[in-house]
Amino acid sequence: MEYFWYVVAALGAGVGTGMAGLSAATVMVPVLIVLCPSFAGEYGVYQATAIALASDILGSAVTTATYAKNKKIDLKRGWIMLACIIPMSALGSFVAYLAGDVVLGGFTLFLTLCIGIRFIVKPDTTKKSLSDKEARLGVKEIIISLFFGLTIGFGTGFVGTGGGMMMLVVFTAFLGYELKTAVGTSTFIMTFTALIAFVCHALIHPDIILERWNVLLICISVATFGSLVSAKFANKLNNKTVGRVTGVILTVLGAAMIILNYFV
Repeated sequence: MEYFWYVVAALGAGVGTGMAGLSAATVMVPVLIVLCPSFAGEYGVYQATAIALASDILGSAVTTATYAKNKKIDLKRGWIMLACIIPMSALGSFVAYLAGDVVLGGFTLFLTLCIGIRFIVKPDTTKKSLSDKEARLGVKEIIISLFFGLTIGFGTGFVGTGGGMMMLVVFTAFLGYELKTAVGTSTFIMTFTALIAFVCHALIHPDIILERWNVLLICISVATFGSLVSAKFANKLNNKTVGRVTGVILTVLGAAMIILNYFV
């Protein structure tokens, strides 16, 4: 039965990455630790986190490639986030190992639900084209990028999220990205952060590869397939439809995680 949940978790993670730029951990970690008894041990959460990060690498890479073909990546306003997130993800991985079991924060769960509702209510975040002057980062944008870059990067390694959900919020709400560009840019960054964080997890706790290689293969394969198909589908839709689909995914996901975390 656990293998069934591996496929469900990986497929949900892949669709979330391709459609909304979500980290695989957003779906995968709660499912693995709640529904799979083999992840109930001392380092179960740490191993689930590492598997989610490994699934994020190829899933984010194929999603990035799909969005790049449609010119939906913009690092002019996202380079500070990239520079902060990568080193902080390595630090977060080390601290996570020292901390042992990590409980998913209630704030993140409720934030997922709230963001989902927000996109259902206001699905189209498209803004008018920015001039070269507006595209440059001002003092406010630099401060926002530094703050969220450092915190999201640490969370990537510590909790195992690629930071996709938070980057989606920062890019659309604070840096003026339209939704598809926000997804493409966030998955581009997640490709590198997930790779670094997974390598750190594997070096710190090699049993992830030695004992969980079968789970790794299943989750990586299914998540990558789900990401590729959903990313191609998303790029054929208009921004309003993508926004609504993203809102539904996040709302259902947020509600499900809250139920799993607090009522199961």
